[in-house]
Amino acid sequence: MTRAQVASYLKYALQGVLYALLITPLLISSKYLFPFITTKTMFFRLLIELAVLIYIALALISEKYRPKMTRLSWLIVIFGSLIFLTGITGVDFYKSFWGTIERGEGFLTLGHLIIYFLLLAWTFKEKKDWLYYLVGLSLVGFFVNLYGLLQRLNVEHFFLFGNIIHSGAGRLSATLGNAAFMGAFTLAQFFICLILFLQKKEWWWRLIFIVFGLLDFFILFQTQTRGALLALLAVTIILSIFYTFKGFDKKRKIIGASILIFVILVTSFILLNRGSNWVKNNSTLNRLVNISAKDITTESRLLAWDTSWKGWKDRFLFGYGWENYNVAFNKYFHAEIFKDSGSQLWFDRAHNTIFDIAVATGIFGLISYLSIFGLALYLLLKNKNKDFDLYLLFAGLLLAHFLQNIFVFDVLSTYIILFSIFAIVSFLTEQQTTLIKTPNRTIKNFNWIIFLIATILIISAAYVFNFKPMKANALGIKAMIANNSGQFNKAIEIFNQAIALGTYQTMEIRQKMADNTVVYAKPQNMSQSDMFNNLQAAATQIKNNITEHPSDVQNYLYLMVINNRLGLFDRKFYDEVIALGDKALALSPTRPQIYFEIGQAKISLGLYQDGIDYFKNALAQYPDAVESHWNLMAAYIIAKQNKLAEEEYNYLVSRNYNFNNADTLNRLINTYLMGNDKEKIAAILEKLVIIEPTGSNYARLAAAYRDLGKKDLARQAVKKAVELEPSLQTEAQKFLELLNQ
Repeated sequence: MTRAQVASYLKYALQGVLYALLITPLLISSKYLFPFITTKTMFFRLLIELAVLIYIALALISEKYRPKMTRLSWLIVIFGSLIFLTGITGVDFYKSFWGTIERGEGFLTLGHLIIYFLLLAWTFKEKKDWLYYLVGLSLVGFFVNLYGLLQRLNVEHFFLFGNIIHSGAGRLSATLGNAAFMGAFTLAQFFICLILFLQKKEWWWRLIFIVFGLLDFFILFQTQTRGALLALLAVTIILSIFYTFKGFDKKRKIIGASILIFVILVTSFILLNRGSNWVKNNSTLNRLVNISAKDITTESRLLAWDTSWKGWKDRFLFGYGWENYNVAFNKYFHAEIFKDSGSQLWFDRAHNTIFDIAVATGIFGLISYLSIFGLALYLLLKNKNKDFDLYLLFAGLLLAHFLQNIFVFDVLSTYIILFSIFAIVSFLTEQQTTLIKTPNRTIKNFNWIIFLIATILIISAAYVFNFKPMKANALGIKAMIANNSGQFNKAIEIFNQAIALGTYQTMEIRQKMADNTVVYAKPQNMSQSDMFNNLQAAATQIKNNITEHPSDVQNYLYLMVINNRLGLFDRKFYDEVIALGDKALALSPTRPQIYFEIGQAKISLGLYQDGIDYFKNALAQYPDAVESHWNLMAAYIIAKQNKLAEEEYNYLVSRNYNFNNADTLNRLINTYLMGNDKEKIAAILEKLVIIEPTGSNYARLAAAYRDLGKKDLARQAVKKAVELEPSLQTEAQKFLELLNQ
């Protein structure tokens, strides 16, 4: 077999792997923690490693496919190098390199993406190859959109996808798991379909891309992603102006002017009718016309951006390191974000790519990132006369992606599109079709030593980078399933097995272990000794997290929560909470949750006024925080400062806090239990049985009446309990016997 034949086979194999990578956005698996992320990440990295091995063989055989760098290629490699270097100078290089399970990023994945870009640039040599690759991208986009459409139609099962996972609040997320990411994905797909529509001349191709493009726009609209929709609007206006004034023929100028006028009229009509029912009743339009600095999403973004700027100033040149944004966020945490118990409290991104990159890599990394987009847009506009539509629409795609990233950030599915477009731009504007031919001779001079070394290294990397973390990840989800099924001790054992593998996923698996242990370590689930042992096991693992990642305040807070539970067994753990709290406050002095945990420990030690002072400090961080008022009220109740507790209760009522639901009443009962106020407990249970008239609630009311000496009322309540739940008959009989004695 000649070298030319082998090179041809290797080229097709490499292109096949690159095409297979395109299905990454479709992959979901509930077998892993973060099912929308893990499968995509591992699949992509493994296929890139396979592609590298094939490419090395191809490059050794054929000079035609050996590396040839362009200005855009160098800028992307420099950006990747800066991510690596600023990770070394940052606060936690381990996280910068490996990333996290939740994002599946870090330098490791970004490095694979840069390799993906280079392989595309070095493999596809003709324009038709790139157009076919764009067709592959759009086809995957169609299936992602199809998944989203099935979500919209409330389909539960579809033969191509199996069970359909439905997104919340009416916003479509398809296989990406987040509506904002889906918005960015469909925005790029819309431009790709538009490009292919203009490049393909056959009517049936054009019909396909009209359908694909319309579906992209429909799904984008259904994601209700304001950043992506506003970016599309802005770029449509900019491109229309370009076509109107720079179009080189009358037809393009007329089309540009027509689109510009249409967009202005439609936008103006919607804005003028923003108060109309047809706008208010459309979730997407309503979100678009009512953007305000006071709505929760916008306010939290603005606060995160302010935090980002403060953090960036601390490490202006080199940043905190990739994947360490949370350290800056915690240091300058805006307590205003914490409005109630359902607030999002842990940001690992600024939800603004400019700030994300600035905080992570400093000014040098930011300049490098902006230079990539700047050079790509410059090259496209400079060469636009070669193919006006193609070059201008690629520029529009990149500009739209950049603009929408002011409100969100990239994930693997959008990164794949972005790096693909950069590779195409590099080919169109900087590379010439090579005329080098592969010599038509045998391959006996093939350098097998280099190939063998590369094979060993890549197989080893695949195991360390992917297979071993996948095993740990799968064990993590297996442990959580064991917890859900009541096998609590087995869950601890499986969590420990996952942790023992020593992968980069260990920190988050330890946190999942702590989460599950705190939730399930209750008297109704296990014995006192098992509760203590399981909480101790979780505490040990979180201590290891603190040792390995001392800048992450979240680990300190995890350990404080666990120790407050362990304090029920040994009061020394309350002292540990207080000591940990001082360290946590040094990392995040404005985070109310830290004050909550210290306050709880102080009150548990009987230091009521000290505890109340910490709850007041928590409230001082943001005086309108409902949860802070609740916790201060609880502290007053336990300390039997009833007048002050009543003032906090009245404040919550004035803020329309709902005290007439079962969850709130149960929480209030638990608080009065700690304060040993039997009258209040009975009064609240009387409300609870009206809202939730179950046998168990009447049984609790009977016990409360008994504690108050109200025997007749206790008998009536226990009788009602048996009527509602006959299975309580035996326990009720024993209760009545004891009551009569």
